[in-house]
Amino acid sequence: MKDKVLEHIGSLTGGLVHNLNTPLMWVMGRAQLIQARNERLSSLESLSPEELETIRDKNTKDLQSILEGADKIDAMLKPLSYKAQLTSEGYVSVELKEYLEMETSFLMSDMRFKHDTRHELHLDARTCYVKVHYPALSAAVTGVIHTILSSTEKGRSLKISLDSGIIRIACPEMQLTEQSRERIEALCRDLGADADILVHDEPGFEISIAVRNAK
Repeated sequence: MKDKVLEHIGSLTGGLVHNLNTPLMWVMGRAQLIQARNERLSSLESLSPEELETIRDKNTKDLQSILEGADKIDAMLKPLSYKAQLTSEGYVSVELKEYLEMETSFLMSDMRFKHDTRHELHLDARTCYVKVHYPALSAAVTGVIHTILSSTEKGRSLKISLDSGIIRIACPEMQLTEQSRERIEALCRDLGADADILVHDEPGFEISIAVRNAK
């Protein structure tokens, strides 16, 4: 299962780099503008107070833009760090709300999920900790979502929810085939030691994952 999670991380590296490129180029561009203005500092004596104030305002705005870009980059890298750390630890205590937020944030590196899917995330406001083998949980959840994306067309609807400690993944457009059912069962097999898993396929598709000993 650990290898499957690492394979999933590797498969989305290209999408992650693509997502990082926009805020990174923004940060670099704004930094270059500030540098260009700083090169004018040698001519400060010839600048009027109004011109100095204009430079100060522009630098302030560009610095704010740099901070916003850095926050966006941090938000993209945080799920990667989260997944890598918990994958290496294996059997850990996981807060399910945080887990789903991180997992779906990382899935934004999959262009099918980001651009071709109407996705909804509904999370219970309450905290819910479970002791679970993280690689098995991650491989099951991301594997099920990958199967949905591969089995349906663009414009699909995907709803991911957490209610009373139960994770639900639903797609009304998906119809289970024998092949997709076997794949989902294989993906969830290792998680079966820690969770009760139920698949509904009429109408559409929904899977519920209830990790035992939720607190």
